[in-house]
Amino acid sequence: MTPSPDVPKIGYSTLRDDPSGPGDRRRFLAYASQRALPWEVARPGERYDLVVSSMGGDLGAWSRLPRHTKLVLDLVDSYLAVPGLDPRALFRGLFKFAIGHTRRLHLDYRRLIEASCRRADAVVCTTEEQRRQLLPYCSNVHVILDFQSEVARRVKRDYARGEIFHLVWEGLGLNVPTLREFAGVFRTLSARHPIALHLVTDLEYARGSTHFWMRPTQHLVRELFGSDRVHLYDWNADMLSVVCTACDMAVIPIPLDTPFLRGKPENKLVLFWRMGMPVVTSATPAYERAMAGAGLTMTCRTPDEWVAVLERYREDEAARREAGERGSAYAGEAYSEASITKKWDAVLTSVSCA
Repeated sequence: MTPSPDVPKIGYSTLRDDPSGPGDRRRFLAYASQRALPWEVARPGERYDLVVSSMGGDLGAWSRLPRHTKLVLDLVDSYLAVPGLDPRALFRGLFKFAIGHTRRLHLDYRRLIEASCRRADAVVCTTEEQRRQLLPYCSNVHVILDFQSEVARRVKRDYARGEIFHLVWEGLGLNVPTLREFAGVFRTLSARHPIALHLVTDLEYARGSTHFWMRPTQHLVRELFGSDRVHLYDWNADMLSVVCTACDMAVIPIPLDTPFLRGKPENKLVLFWRMGMPVVTSATPAYERAMAGAGLTMTCRTPDEWVAVLERYREDEAARREAGERGSAYAGEAYSEASITKKWDAVLTSVSCA
């Protein structure tokens, strides 16, 4: 069937041209599904009315798009928060070229991100801090979080706990190393009380880039925790909310001394809240802002604070219930899927592709 001339031809670009990842399904592609917008995997050399690219797409190709094609960049993470001389940032361009993520070599990958933002007709990010970092390169910046209905399938109702206090964390396998400092907190609590930690993640994680130098996640978990009360689950949409809502509390520890990680958005916190989970987090700007909006004070800066907060909520069922219900109500009010859809509407309107 020939597309209507009123429907823009949209190309979507992401890592390895595989749009099945959670960062694709929960962002622009979820919006496209909501609005019944046809799209295809973007191919350099094809003519499009609009190209939407995640950070996994070939920015070198899209930053050179002719001006008749509109370009929207979706920058979920805080790449510009990383210092320009950071060795990892300098290595990223060479690495991406070597493994085929980019068609051309860009030794200074930060400069490529900046050039792509200058070329973009709109940039989508996930925090106010990112927005301020991006405005010098693009005047049309939108803050939009994830669609999460595909995974937030159950809501916690019972906040009583048994003899063992059950904590849960979820995330990508490559982020399990960020739990290193929390492992000390877990050991301290485990010496005082029966406590278990449930990790919902990938059973293998990449030590370099996705699908390269894979290692069993269980090996790392043993190194970090050395406990038989740390349980590993293979992440899948069907089981995530089942495991999470069976636990007593969720935890989101973030290394605050790492700018890239400290700049993470509140997506994970909001996801737990949608499931009615009480959540303790590190004191990142996004988490502190979201907690304040929900009327909660459950962020931590030091291991001692983590121990104190978890001790308090372990002992207080009413406090766990209040935290879970407050978070659930705030997530539904401040992060509704209808509001997220309208924000993507505004992006396309701003580049005249609505």
